[in-house]
Amino acid sequence: MGFLLMRLFLILCLGLVTCERTRVLKKEAYATVPELIATAGYPIEKHRVTTEDGYIIQMHRIPAGRRIARKAGFSAKGKKAVLIVHGLLGSSGDFVIMGPERSLAYLLADEGYDVWLGNLRGNIYTSHVNYTKRNPKFWNFSFHEHGKYDVPAMVDKILNVTSVPKVMYVGYSMGTTSFFVMMSERPEYNDKIISFVALAPAVYLSNIKPLAVTALKTLELPERMRAQGMLSVSLSRDILDLLIGSMCFRGKPEDDICMRIVYMIVGEDNEQYDKDITAVLLARAQPASWRHLEHFGKIAISGVFTSWEDGLWGRVKPYNITNVKVPVTLLYGGNDQLTEKNQIMRLADELSATGMLEGVRPACEWPKFNHLDFAFARDVGTLLNRPLVVYINTLFNKYGPK
Repeated sequence: MGFLLMRLFLILCLGLVTCERTRVLKKEAYATVPELIATAGYPIEKHRVTTEDGYIIQMHRIPAGRRIARKAGFSAKGKKAVLIVHGLLGSSGDFVIMGPERSLAYLLADEGYDVWLGNLRGNIYTSHVNYTKRNPKFWNFSFHEHGKYDVPAMVDKILNVTSVPKVMYVGYSMGTTSFFVMMSERPEYNDKIISFVALAPAVYLSNIKPLAVTALKTLELPERMRAQGMLSVSLSRDILDLLIGSMCFRGKPEDDICMRIVYMIVGEDNEQYDKDITAVLLARAQPASWRHLEHFGKIAISGVFTSWEDGLWGRVKPYNITNVKVPVTLLYGGNDQLTEKNQIMRLADELSATGMLEGVRPACEWPKFNHLDFAFARDVGTLLNRPLVVYINTLFNKYGPK
């Protein structure tokens, strides 16, 4: 879902040749996720899993909260496990970067949950048994492979390590797309999921069809970038630092050219803008496959939640959402212009028809809550995450193993 943002950054970078760096990023911009978690005072474990098609994924586990971890004889065995999966251009760090008082992973850990943070192929915490990231074959994937291979491998890893029978799944943006692909392609995983909480679900995207047509048909952006040797949607560290230091995150958000354009895409929310955090997030942005853009574009253009099949302009083959057999909760942003409410309500209608819709509602009462706010709003702890932890407790009590 972040392809328009990255396209913006690529365009802006063309005009940065003569700019000079004017600020220094916070240290959080360069820390690894395990370093962030350890610094916050939480226990951290790293686990690796290899998918059926050879991708190696590092997962980050917070097995307990800060107070619980200090107790003698602490054990995470038998605890309630939650898997959280990030969106496009993201990583496991998206759910800890806001700190212990605001980030979902920390709040769940403090509530007594065994928190597992997933990573999807392509970001810094993933690799391949045969290909390096300089090999075009490494990038031959979209969220189809996330759902068919990555998420199932992570779910199985959690169950094998913890011996719990099922796990709660929380997905954000593309993390939700991956869930629905998994259930369509591998419905046996219904038996391994307690319930699914979808934050800004990215399934139907007809609202961005004009932008998708412009980027993929008129400009042929992915093909042009591939022809220039750009294997993935990414920017070098030098260019990112230059962009952040010279053009973005200065003064008020309404005076910031970067945020003004970003808000045109995801929805304006100046009140929840955090300059320092937003700069850190841009610095931590992860690579994506060009096929991500093309596959999301195919969905937007066709109006169908379709598999990749014959490519961007090829056959349309809908994923089978009726395969979902676990309770699903859909949360949308009142001002999310990327995954709009009306598109989410279309998904809600389909889930309601099969009896799998647990609920659909605004993420919070704040009317300007946009797509990025689900992870990075200044007040995300009070607006979304603390009430969300209470709701997850309710789901566990209702559907969890007895």
